[in-house]
Amino acid sequence: MSLEKIVEKIIADARSEGEKIILESRRTAEEIKAAARKEAEEKAAARRSEVERDARLQASRIVSQARLEKKLRLLTQKRELLDEVLTKAFDSDSFRRLEFKRQVVFRDGVREEAFDRGKFVAELRTRLEEEILDALKI
Repeated sequence: MSLEKIVEKIIADARSEGEKIILESRRTAEEIKAAARKEAEEKAAARRSEVERDARLQASRIVSQARLEKKLRLLTQKRELLDEVLTKAFDSDSFRRLEFKRQVVFRDGVREEAFDRGKFVAELRTRLEEEILDALKI
């Protein structure tokens, strides 16, 4: 074999080996690209799921807050109505003429004491508010 044929053979083998390396590199690059694409899609799906869950949770909180605010507005309206009723009832002439007394129980008997009209109204308001809260299930 002549030197020229040996050089041509070496060059041909080198070209062939170079092409194999290039093809293998392209195949590896495609595999890496496909794996990266798959990983990106999985991460995007996971993030999308997380965002959707957070959005549902936030929507639920907003609805709960709106319901609470509605109940509080209703409670405020009930209190205002209760105040109006109590004011009208206890500002009447017949109420002003009443003398309030309460019975206090002791070990040795029962004693009547004067009961402050303001305390009576405050206790009545508290009891009525409790009844309203119970009725509204708050």
